[in-house]
Formats: sequence, structure tokens, C-alpha cells
Amino acid sequence: MSEPVSETLREVSPSTESYSILSLLKEGTHSRVFLAQKAGKRFVLKAPVGDGGRNLELLRREWELSMGLSHPGLAYVFTWEEDSPVGPCLVQEWVDGRSLQAYLKEKTTLSARRRIFKELLQVCSYLHRKGVLHNDLSPANILITRADDAVKIIDLGYADDDMHAVGKALGGTRGYASPELLAGDPVDARSDIYSLGALLLDIFPGRYARIACRCLRENPSRRYASVEALERALRGYWRPLWVALAAAFAIGLGLFVYSYLDTRERLDDITRTDAERQAAYDAISNELDSLKRTEQDREVILSAAKARVDDWYANEVPVFQSALKRAVTQDDVYKAWSDFCERISILNGLPADLPEPIRPAVRDYLLQRNNETFPALHEEMISRINEL
Repeated sequence: MSEPVSETLREVSPSTESYSILSLLKEGTHSRVFLAQKAGKRFVLKAPVGDGGRNLELLRREWELSMGLSHPGLAYVFTWEEDSPVGPCLVQEWVDGRSLQAYLKEKTTLSARRRIFKELLQVCSYLHRKGVLHNDLSPANILITRADDAVKIIDLGYADDDMHAVGKALGGTRGYASPELLAGDPVDARSDIYSLGALLLDIFPGRYARIACRCLRENPSRRYASVEALERALRGYWRPLWVALAAAFAIGLGLFVYSYLDTRERLDDITRTDAERQAAYDAISNELDSLKRTEQDREVILSAAKARVDDWYANEVPVFQSALKRAVTQDDVYKAWSDFCERISILNGLPADLPEPIRPAVRDYLLQRNNETFPALHEEMISRINEL
């Protein structure tokens, strides 16, 4: 089945009218991006920096890779123009929107942010099914439309597929690019998963830090294997509130019925004779004493586990912050961040060492501490990279 053809492209292509340049939107190392108008419609023209050579080759590569892509969450690439006011260029869809970073500064609801991230996952899943890795998923390359707050991913300048391996060592945005991408090593879908983990921290500060931490592991084999696996991990957190309330009500009702029937059975037993009543009373008292001792033991173990988590953060966070201060290159900062993520992954394995009744409570406490600390440290890491 062929990809859909844009109606805008059908209307504009037959026209001999030239593009008129309205403004320079962005100038980077490899390309310049212009806002242009033709036949009463606005477009983006992306031209190479310089007269050609490597930058022209990279732009042609982006055009060839974009030819087979069409998704509502991707800025559409219409055609390649050899003769335009800015020279050879890509003609792209103009998106009336703002960057993800600007959008997040607005008063957005949690449900709106969840929708944004779900749309982002859908676009990435589409790209991966097409065999394409974006390789530069960052707030600057994600636009949110002004009309309906929809996601539009732009800039496939660093993207790769099986036919276009030339750009695998081009890089990406530090703080969002995976270690293997920055090192020029082979990459797969898990490289984009790393970037999604960093974006998860940006979009949901104070939430989902444990999931983000897994995305940000230095070793790709320890990350989520696909966008779908990441989505499944988030699905449990994104269940509607009424589902959780219904589950809680069902559990509570079951416990009430069990408690009621158990109490009736006990009352029936102790109404027979005084001796039987006293024996039943003693049995209940002993059971309560045992439960109290069990609960006290549980609180002792839980307090010790929480103290272990607190000690870890008290020791490891200053070590990470000290490493940031000592860093003299961006690679030093990135290494400190990767080391910290590896150590926090070990910490998140703590519940496996605990008895089953204690494990959920410790896991919740770990999640709370991660959510309190991890996003702020990520911001410190990005700030230090920008300083260098």
C-alpha cells in the first residue's frame, strides 16, 4: 500500500511560482532552516551550510530517508528542490507550534502530559517499525502544535535506517543521546529508548523515575527492548483512577466479608460454655499478640530498609555532584551520569533481598526517593554540560 500524498503538495507542485523567504528560523552546524511561502502557503526550507560537500550529502540522505515516512506525529517532508532562493533544499511542512520545553513551562495538566508522551511513543513506534532510528529525540526536536497541542517530531538529520548508515556517528543532543550513539558504536531501537527516558524525566518531574532509570542504563541490554515494552511498563501507572478505586473496593469488600464470617464463626464458638468461651478468648488474645509482634518486626525491618536507602542517597548523591564539579569535559559529565545510573539500578534491586510482606513497602519508598531526587540531578547534569 502506498503512503498518502499530502494535499498541500498536490496543490503546490504544479505551480511555477517561486518561494519567497520570510525569515531565517535556525542556523546549525550542517544546515540552515528558513520559513518560506509559496502559493499562499507556508513551508520550511532546509538548506545545507556552505556550497555543498558533506552537508549537502547529509541533507540528501535525510530526504531519501524521509521519502517513505508519513505519520501525523512527524513533520512531513514534501520534496527536494534543486533551484530555490536558498539553493538545494528540503521542502518541509511548517508547524505552527512551540518546542516541548516551552510547552512544559505552561500550566499543563498531568493528563495532558500523559497524552503528549503517548503520542511521542506512537511516533517512535512507527519509526522503528519502518526501520528508522531518530537518534536525536530532544525537547528542541519535538514541537507541540498551537491548534490542538499535538506532537510533531522534526529534524531527521541524524536519523538512520539499514540503507543510510553513514550518519551513525554524527551524534545527537548530549543529555538525551545514548552512550553508544555518542561513542559512534552500532545502535538500535534501545538508543531511542534512552532518549525517551530522559524526556520522561522532563515531562513528568517527580514521577516515573524508576522507569526512566531503566531507560537510562548505560548498557543497552538492561534497558527496555522496545517502545512497546516501555509503554507496557507505564500502563500500570496510567490506569484510570476508577479502575484502581474499583480494585480497592473489591479487595476491601472481600476482606470485610471474610472478617464478618470469621467473627460470626468465633461468636458461635464462644457462646457454648464458659470454659469454651475462655479458651476461645485466650486463643484470640494469643493470636492478637502474635500479630502485634509480627507487625513490630515488620516495622523494624521496614525502618532498617528505609535507613539503608537514605544512607545510599546520603553517600552517593554528593559523590555524583562532586564528579560533576571536577569534570573538565562533557565526556566526564556523561561518564559521571552513566556511573550514577548504574549504581541507582543496583539500589533498585534492594526489594529482592527482603521478605515478601516488606517488599512492596520498600519498593514504594524507593520510588518516592527516586522521584524526589533523580529529576533534579538530571537537571544538574544538563546544566553542567551546557557550562562546558
